[in-house]
Amino acid sequence: MKKVKIEATYQTPSILLDAENNVFEIKGNSLPNNPHWFYMPLLEWLDGYASHCNPKSVFVFRILHQNSSSTKMFHEMMKIFERMHKSGNKISVDWFYPPDDDDMLQAALELQKTFSFPVFCLPME
Repeated sequence: MKKVKIEATYQTPSILLDAENNVFEIKGNSLPNNPHWFYMPLLEWLDGYASHCNPKSVFVFRILHQNSSSTKMFHEMMKIFERMHKSGNKISVDWFYPPDDDDMLQAALELQKTFSFPVFCLPME
């Protein structure tokens, strides 16, 4: 699959989806005015990746701030990860949160309760 690399802006995170090197990372602010427009190509890429993914994939989220619309888009990503996991692939999420941001920690804890693949809640350094 073709690698996806998007540079961060103040409102949007940097994104690297590289199946060949098994690197999947979203980091920065997720405050786009139109999250659907920003994230839809990523959801389509992930959907394609799900049909022939690596045996083990770790998706890393290092989100500093997010709006509620971004939260919904992340949830859509998690649904794809869940499908991959239920197909027998080893999928996990490393969710890094700012140590002083209880809302971001709670978002990760909610993911742990909602999905069956491992979600690791890790404070940013």
